[in-house]
Amino acid sequence: MVKLAIDTNILFQFFKRGSRVREISKFVELYAPSYALYELYEKMDKIVKTLRISEEDYYKIYFSLGAIINFVSETHYADKLRDAYEIAKDFDEDDTPFIALALKLEIPIWTNDKKMIIHGLKSGKYLALDTKAVEDLIVGESLERVKEDLRKRVL
Repeated sequence: MVKLAIDTNILFQFFKRGSRVREISKFVELYAPSYALYELYEKMDKIVKTLRISEEDYYKIYFSLGAIINFVSETHYADKLRDAYEIAKDFDEDDTPFIALALKLEIPIWTNDKKMIIHGLKSGKYLALDTKAVEDLIVGESLERVKEDLRKRVL
């Protein structure tokens, strides 16, 4: 099974009815820094308003995420935070915990953040995949072929 660190912008999509992300999550093993739960909670009003869901539905989904995603304490990847910060400061320091977790677990990051994807492809220090790339991986495409396709689409 494909293992991925999941970025907050993908986590937001769990709150969307009929989301592809929910379907894809059945075929991958997902990890996120515990910090992501704080981000989701902090943006509850925006999620509820943007996706037109009730607060009750928001909380149902929020509290069910632990059954789908492995939330990892910062203590587990603390030794990678400095390296991750040095990488993330070039495009978005807020991505530091996600990159640190991916470095620690040696897995790609699932994100739709083009800056993160492009920086990963150009630097070679980590790998960030968009949803299409993740879908290609779970249907059996090789990681090299997925990366090649991703390069063609975003660079």
